[in-house]
This record gives sequence, structure tokens and C-alpha cells, in this order.
Amino acid sequence: MLNSKILSHRFLIFSLIFVFIVSGCQPKSEATEQPTESAATPSAVPATESSPASTNAISKTIFLDPAIAQDEDSLKLAQYLYTGLVTLDASGQPQPGIAESWIISDDELDYIFTLRSGATFSDGTLITPDVVVNNFNRWFDPQNSLHGDADYKAWQTTFLGFLGEKDENNRTKSIVDGIQKVDSHTVLLHLSRKEANVLTWLANPAFSILDTQAIAAGGYGKPGAAVISSGPYIVSAWTETGLTLSPNPKYWGTIPTGDLNFSWKE
Repeated sequence: MLNSKILSHRFLIFSLIFVFIVSGCQPKSEATEQPTESAATPSAVPATESSPASTNAISKTIFLDPAIAQDEDSLKLAQYLYTGLVTLDASGQPQPGIAESWIISDDELDYIFTLRSGATFSDGTLITPDVVVNNFNRWFDPQNSLHGDADYKAWQTTFLGFLGEKDENNRTKSIVDGIQKVDSHTVLLHLSRKEANVLTWLANPAFSILDTQAIAAGGYGKPGAAVISSGPYIVSAWTETGLTLSPNPKYWGTIPTGDLNFSWKE
């Protein structure tokens, strides 16, 4: 959540200029085109859509909540199961993910993301601005009911702090100052200071958009709990012998063909 004075001031200004922006006036901005089919698939997902189980051995202790998980195998799987606002292409350049486009304000502190119309989770639930805001507040705000007692190491390492934290010079630690819903398709991410790498950072699997209602139910990412996908694959089997990922029929991008089979490491 934003500081109330900053929020009120910026939201009023944004409300006045938003129609002006989208109707053709372009401030200093970075608006993306519709992705090609290859750009729609998260760059970290290998091009091969199926592989022998013998070459895909993973730890049995995987945890499919990328905001909290830190081990390599869990984050590897997260790249198949989830998508963030932004993805990266083969050259590491930001491409549309759940956000189909964005505009950056003149002062480079406001990032205005337009979400992809009709994008859903694997259970058919729409991915809305409220869902995106809930994800960011979970990562950013230690007082948020979804934050829990995890350390959110990826957020802390990348964005340097959480809501309310100050450094020795009484400066806000976090590069992200807050996020808010603007309308039914748009969110506004506000920074405390300029940072040119924000879009690239948001493609980190740790900042994938998850179903926060499923997280609120408890036990998310563990065996026996629902895993709701926002990416090209779903978990179709989680057994004593391994894990199977299958194409997500609700995925907004190019739907892969064939399953991915993973066996547990000995």
C-alpha cells in the first residue's frame, strides 16, 4: 500500500492524465506490442516440451510457492507453472506476460500496467488487478494477512526492503513504494526512486502471479494442496514416484503439447 499522502496526490494526478495518455498522448514511456507466440512463453521454459523422466530428476522436497521457495528445483518448476507481469525473451529483454503493455511516467517512478484481457488461472478464475495487487502486498507488506512468517528473500534481495523499513539515513529501503488498482484492467506500481531494471526484475519466477485465494486456504505449494497455475503447465500428478506437468488448457499464450515428467532424486 502507498503512503496515504503520496497515494492520494498521485492517484488524483493519474486520474486526470490517464484518459489523455491512452488517447494518444505519449509521455516518456515503454509500451509493448502484442507478443509473438514465442514471446508469450516464459523464456526460462525450455523449448523442448517433453523430456524423458530419467533426465529430469528433482528433489522430493520441492515447494511450489516461488515467492518463498529458494531451492533450484522448486524455482525450475515454477517457470513452467507460473507467469509474472513480465517475461524475458531469449536476449533477456522484457516482454509482455500477464501485463500486455505498460507505460512509464516521465519521472520514471510510476509503471502503469495494462493486464491481458481474459487471462485466467488454470481453474478459470480471472487474473484481475485485485489479484495482482494482493500478490504485491503479500511480498511487500509484513502486516498483510498473506505474508506470514516467511522471509521473502527474493523480494528483500531484489527490492531491498519491505513496507515501512528505513535505512540509517531515514530513507525508505524498498525501491517499490506500493501498488494500486486503477481500473478493471490496470494497476499502478510506484517506486520510491528510479530503477532502470525493474521490468527485468519482475520477470523473476519469485514474482509470478499466484492465486491468492488458494494461498489463503493454507498449505499452498505442498503435496496435497491445490496448485493453481498462471503459466503454460499444470500439476497433473504428484505421486510417490515423481511429478507430472501437463499443458494448461486455460493458458493465455501458446499452449504446449505433451507432458513433462519428473522423477524424485535418490
